[in-house]
Amino acid sequence: MAGNTNLAYRRLCRRFGAELTTTEMVSSKALAHGDGKSLKYLEKGKEEFPVAAQVFGMEPEVLAKAVPKIEEQGFHIVDLNIGCPVPKITGCGGGSALLKNPQLAGDCVRAMCQSTSLPITVKIRAGWDDDNKNAPTFAQEMEEAGASAITVHGRTREQKYKGRSDLNLISQVVKSVSVPVLGNGDVLDLESAKRMFESTGCAGIAIGRGALGRPWIFRDIKAWLNGDPAPSPLSTDERAQLLLELGKGILQLFGENRGMKIMRRLAPDFFKGTQGAPGLRGRCNSLETWSDLEDLAGSFAPSPLRAAHS
Repeated sequence: MAGNTNLAYRRLCRRFGAELTTTEMVSSKALAHGDGKSLKYLEKGKEEFPVAAQVFGMEPEVLAKAVPKIEEQGFHIVDLNIGCPVPKITGCGGGSALLKNPQLAGDCVRAMCQSTSLPITVKIRAGWDDDNKNAPTFAQEMEEAGASAITVHGRTREQKYKGRSDLNLISQVVKSVSVPVLGNGDVLDLESAKRMFESTGCAGIAIGRGALGRPWIFRDIKAWLNGDPAPSPLSTDERAQLLLELGKGILQLFGENRGMKIMRRLAPDFFKGTQGAPGLRGRCNSLETWSDLEDLAGSFAPSPLRAAHS
């Protein structure tokens, strides 16, 4: 989710009912050394509550120095990522590489807990590979170290994003600890959210890729949980308006040049399952200006409401 969970996208998800939002993953080492670029990733909205800052690292003393800097920024939760499968993270011993060293992971969580009054949560995977699916016992280690909640992605590190999220394993984690467990992986719509809840008994769901281009997924799930009627599907015009709303927020955060480069990656998801999607996705690669984005939205929908560029 790196590059996707910026403040503008989080605001869009909040509007549709996301109850907890999380920043992009930030290096604990960079934070500990006061790196300005990393602090920029921790920009939060005044209306965001609760919001978690997500960090990665594998040195307890460094994480202990980073966490107070996060607390100073006004965050409510610090989330340690032990789920990222990307080689540049695992190659340094961080992310899901920590699944192979539960003792060190526990030391990291303990050091973080001792350096702040904020809740420390942990995101993990099923295990490193199919022969080492240690999530249930690993989760117990995290609870003993002081983690307040645990998110479990039901794939192994070696799977990355292939195959299926193992709901049975998530259920095992739920039964192995007393802290809240959030299920993660393959929640792309209301039906898959129902399967996650009903098959695992999890306390909540962490949604990542399922919200890309479909921030209304939170609205649909909340309506079901509350016993409310299913909301009407969004019209093409409404989806085009959301694309422009996101683009406006991205430009305010990053400026037009960098902002449009970011939108080249974010915009294609809004066209999934719609008529003419391949051609529209192709046009995303050439986004340069706000006008380009307006023209793209206009091609997507007959009469989208244009967001003012200010």
